[in-house]
Amino acid sequence: MECLLDDEEEDTCSSSSMMNKQNVNASTCHLEDLYIDGCPSLRCLPSIHQLSASLTSLFILNCSKLTTLSSTGHLPVALKHLTVRECSELTTLLPKGQLPETLESLSIWFCYKLESIVEKFHNNKALCDVTIFKCQKLKSLPEGIETLSSLRNIRVSKCQDFSSFPKGGFPNSNLTVSLSECKKLEALPSGIHTLSSLEIHRCPNMSLSEEGLPTKLAGLSIEGIKQYKALMEWGSIHNLTSLTYLNISGGLDGESFQDEDLRITLPCTLTSFGISNFPKLKYLPFKDFEDLPSLSYLEIKNCPELTSLPILPSSLLQLYIYGCPLLKEACKREKGKEWSKIADIPCVRIHHKFIYDP
Repeated sequence: MECLLDDEEEDTCSSSSMMNKQNVNASTCHLEDLYIDGCPSLRCLPSIHQLSASLTSLFILNCSKLTTLSSTGHLPVALKHLTVRECSELTTLLPKGQLPETLESLSIWFCYKLESIVEKFHNNKALCDVTIFKCQKLKSLPEGIETLSSLRNIRVSKCQDFSSFPKGGFPNSNLTVSLSECKKLEALPSGIHTLSSLEIHRCPNMSLSEEGLPTKLAGLSIEGIKQYKALMEWGSIHNLTSLTYLNISGGLDGESFQDEDLRITLPCTLTSFGISNFPKLKYLPFKDFEDLPSLSYLEIKNCPELTSLPILPSSLLQLYIYGCPLLKEACKREKGKEWSKIADIPCVRIHHKFIYDP
């Protein structure tokens, strides 16, 4: 199968063929979900007038010869959810035109030759979620991100040529930006003060803006030495007076961290804190750790040299420890030197085992 509902040769069709087409079009007039999977010869999708006006979800998977979704630049006008996955020859979603104004979610996975989505976001006030994964030729997102007033999540992961965001910045919305393994990305756009949550994982060339992090930031997850040391130099973490979730990971650079590299004061608003992948860390040198009045969740992972815990806040309800063999020994029930620090916490799991289990 090379085309769905192709009408280019309608004039040469037999009467029986024409009748079949009319029957197909009639049967799709109320279609809401269209799922196309594993059509390696498919080269074109139905034109806009052939698809149901009620179509709200379109999923296209594993169509290796598809190079674009529409040569005319139009998709169904009522479309809310668009997912494209494993279309290895796809170079652009729409070479001209715009995404439907009704679109709420856009998800593109494993389209290795994708170079562009659309030229610009235009009147996409409903769009709330954009996910791009392993689209290695994509260098940037479309212009006009700042106009997407409903946008809540942007995720860009493992896109090796992704190097920049449009200059317009981000919209003033409750926005989470998650970036992972984008090796050419060097900076976020200006105006990141609108972000509510930021995740940066394994983006080795990325520098955080000198304007600092937004004070309204509620969640922050950072993996890598460059970004973490930038935060330390500015001393900016304790100024994030809305921060409730913080995760710090050394990642592949964790070997170069020492205890003194982590001497910072954490914001008193934290409710959840995680630290992982610091092979040389022997203790947690955060200042005034016991004075965090709202901290209820603490997770410590893959710190094999860690031998002790700080004095923990009385608010702590859950403690999880993984990949820390020396700390595990120190926290042995009624025998370890750190036992008294954890005995009264309602839920403590060390290497996946509850501390009061036999």
